[in-house]
Amino acid sequence: MQTIRVNEFPPTLNELNNLHYRSRAKKKEYWEALIMKECLAQRITPMGKISATFEFYFPDKRRRDLDNYGFAAKFCLDGLVNAGVLKDDSYNEVAELRFVKGGIAKPKCLLIHLVEVSA
Repeated sequence: MQTIRVNEFPPTLNELNNLHYRSRAKKKEYWEALIMKECLAQRITPMGKISATFEFYFPDKRRRDLDNYGFAAKFCLDGLVNAGVLKDDSYNEVAELRFVKGGIAKPKCLLIHLVEVSA
């Protein structure tokens, strides 16, 4: 298992829906580059077929819709492909996606757990 720690959250689906398409494209580019940078800094090595768990540590106890944060997988998986950690982000390489609330943490953070599974 490999874990990537990112000390910020990707935009939620609600946030993206309210943006102009050019602003959305810039957010996507930013997150792909950030994930790629974190993979290099944290020495994440290439993997085969994976199960990915996105664990969100929120800064407070407010109620949040986890499915709004589930959209984060798109930008993060594209970043993993760009970093060379995954060959592709299709069903051939990503067997499972999970989204869980990790608890309270200051500063907030996102942990992406990657577990290689049998093909």
